[in-house]
Amino acid sequence: MDLILLQPGDDSIFGGSNSWQDGGSLIDAEWKDDILKQVGDRPCFELVSIHQGMKQQVTTDVSNSARTSGRPVITEFTCVKYVDKTSVGLYDYCLRAKPLDSSGTKAAATKLFIMRNSGDQTLNIMTFYLRYALISEIQFQSHPDDMPTEQFKLNFTEILWEYSVQAADTTSPGMRAAGWSVSRNRPIGDFTS
Repeated sequence: MDLILLQPGDDSIFGGSNSWQDGGSLIDAEWKDDILKQVGDRPCFELVSIHQGMKQQVTTDVSNSARTSGRPVITEFTCVKYVDKTSVGLYDYCLRAKPLDSSGTKAAATKLFIMRNSGDQTLNIMTFYLRYALISEIQFQSHPDDMPTEQFKLNFTEILWEYSVQAADTTSPGMRAAGWSVSRNRPIGDFTS
């Protein structure tokens, strides 16, 4: 089973800890195995699904030896989560066009963790770091046989990808990383200043 976590750079979107007065969320902040402890003490959204893509604009013009016709297109992340008390914060951030992170550093960036259960261990497969992530769209949807969900899109100015190499004994001997600045249209190794 996959576990997809979204960790905003700004914790205020969560509206405080769970309580009977303020409502609750589906986020279990108490239980964490060793990998989840590496995520840190900051809260995360648990996502149902996530989608993102990229493409290069290619031309069939034989006079263009590069075959490309413009800058690459990196799509926004489309995320789906169950409705809970954090939904109100997402609506507010979307309408105010307030970024989920504001410092521009990798440590305080908005992060997406793609994890997988292997036996009794949770393994981090991929981490996405988003600079100045912004909720560009959000849609509420009810379901006849399940809890209501919301689908939202995350726009960003820069992205870093980290893939964790996994050994047979579930350890991670290394990682592979890359990055791209959408605003500058060039590869990056870390967030630009």
